[in-house]
Amino acid sequence: MQATLLAGIPVTNQTLYHQIRFLVGDPVAYLGHLPPDGESLLLVRDIELDRARKFARADQVGCPQDSAPDGGLSGDREVATAQAVVEVLRQRGVTQVTTDRTLPFLYAAQLQQAGIQLSLDDELGVRARRVKTAEEIKALEQAQQITGQAMTMACKWIATAEVNDDGQLRQDGELLTSERVRRRITQFCIDNGFSNVNDSIVASVPHVADCHHHGTGPLKTGQPVVVDIFPRDDSSRYYGDCTRTVVHGTPTDELVHMHRAVVAAKNAACDALRPGITGDAVHQVTVSTLKEHGYEYIPGNAEHDPTVPAMRHGTGHGIGLDVHEPILLSVDGEEILAGEVFTVEPGLYSSTLGGVRVEDMAHVTADGAEILSPLYEGLDWADK
Repeated sequence: MQATLLAGIPVTNQTLYHQIRFLVGDPVAYLGHLPPDGESLLLVRDIELDRARKFARADQVGCPQDSAPDGGLSGDREVATAQAVVEVLRQRGVTQVTTDRTLPFLYAAQLQQAGIQLSLDDELGVRARRVKTAEEIKALEQAQQITGQAMTMACKWIATAEVNDDGQLRQDGELLTSERVRRRITQFCIDNGFSNVNDSIVASVPHVADCHHHGTGPLKTGQPVVVDIFPRDDSSRYYGDCTRTVVHGTPTDELVHMHRAVVAAKNAACDALRPGITGDAVHQVTVSTLKEHGYEYIPGNAEHDPTVPAMRHGTGHGIGLDVHEPILLSVDGEEILAGEVFTVEPGLYSSTLGGVRVEDMAHVTADGAEILSPLYEGLDWADK
């Protein structure tokens, strides 16, 4: 007899939350395909029973105390939940369990001690999260819409700043720094029911050469600022993710050329997105487009002169309940499925010239890719 097991804390385990759609900060366990009828059972803390029975997606809901072994349950909630899982399986004659990649080892140890065979299905829960439902697409589009509003606010604030004698930007009589812009973005997100849990990127010369540097210090006129915002909607728990580049004043000719190349690469990658193509193939479209404009893709672990503009990362990633989800639009990226949602975010980075990244969220349909909540993508945001 075989069953499936997902376990952990739904607030932090998004695969578990995706399965049960019940948010709680205590340990829970979801058992699927239980004999004799193949039903599912969700074990939650006793004080959560009523709420779980109303809202959780499971055929039955119980608590660990309902399935206590002869020796009783541990006073530790997570250990007690694992003990109850073993007892449920024992009572129902289950000798084999399949689990996903997120299972805490505590549960595995309890199963092993009880002589129950445990096997890993590393795709369990993953494929279900990759292909989005209409409800999920709506949640992602809403998240991206608010993210775009935050982006417009931030980029316009940078573009309309005053300039001091050292070329540094000022707003409301104070220096405009990366940190200050990030705080304003976070406050905007909070005011709109979003959590900026990972903070935003507001990076310029020289930090932008490291494409994930969050940025620090005063911003300057004429230098590009890469703004990457990826907040979570508190109501749906789905993420937005958008990057734009803003320049206060007049950009250099080289920067304009870099920006043109990045936008062309983004558009080409979005045009290539369709069911059946691989993430690798989409990434190669990005690489070839940048090369046509005179720029190279150089893997992040390769030696590289940081002053020479180049792309150092993949083209994009899946997105949903986590900001980074399988699969990748990158080297060795797998086959793309209808219904997936990806970020598409090519970029070029130089420690002296600055960086450019432009990122959109794309929904893969049977006919190609649809951009969720399109947004202005130029360098001048003063009038936006």
